[in-house]
Amino acid sequence: MKKFLATMAALAVVTAAFTGCSNNNTDSNSSAANSSSAAESGAASDSSAVDSAPETVRTAKDITNAVFESVDWVSSEEITDAELADTMIGLDLSLVEDYSIFVPMMSVHLDELVVVKPKAGSESKVEEQLSAHLDYIKDGAAFYPDQEIAAAGAVMGKTDDGFYYVVVHQVGSEIAEVIKNYKPGDEITKIDVPEIDGDGVTVVPTDELNGDADNNAPAVMPGDTPVDDGVAVS
Repeated sequence: MKKFLATMAALAVVTAAFTGCSNNNTDSNSSAANSSSAAESGAASDSSAVDSAPETVRTAKDITNAVFESVDWVSSEEITDAELADTMIGLDLSLVEDYSIFVPMMSVHLDELVVVKPKAGSESKVEEQLSAHLDYIKDGAAFYPDQEIAAAGAVMGKTDDGFYYVVVHQVGSEIAEVIKNYKPGDEITKIDVPEIDGDGVTVVPTDELNGDADNNAPAVMPGDTPVDDGVAVS
């Protein structure tokens, strides 16, 4: 009987020892697995954060505000009424999902700023309407010298993020670069606009006239026909 009890006690000790080792191994493996899972989860989370970083989304108003910061502009009013947009620009606002449109308050000026994002499927129609408006600006809208200068600089285009624009301004091409590249938060550089004298011609500094030019002669603007004593030179 004593031998039996001793044997049972020894077996109990051995069993306890094996159970402890087994539990230790299990705990160790579980801890390692949890650490590995946490590391993988953290890496996946970091990767997801990078992949899901939101792109900078801008609105039409963001763009026009940036333009007005970059260049001095004539007094203008914002067009928000669909009927006025159709009358003044020839644009159907039902075709766009976002827009910002400014026209001069005084008819003596021609400077305009139109930035719109067409609805999906309306791109070609919007482009057609804006193109027709630009043709009108270029070919028949200008009567005064300031208007002619603005019309000569007028441009139209499209940005990578889907905005279509028309700029009627002396330095339209430079303003177009602001429209295409500006993102909210960017620092805006002021555009240098050549001065225009009372006769509507660009004032050229005398040190750029090579000394032998007639300092009283007006600068010839793009598209002007050179004249000699009032007679057009062909």
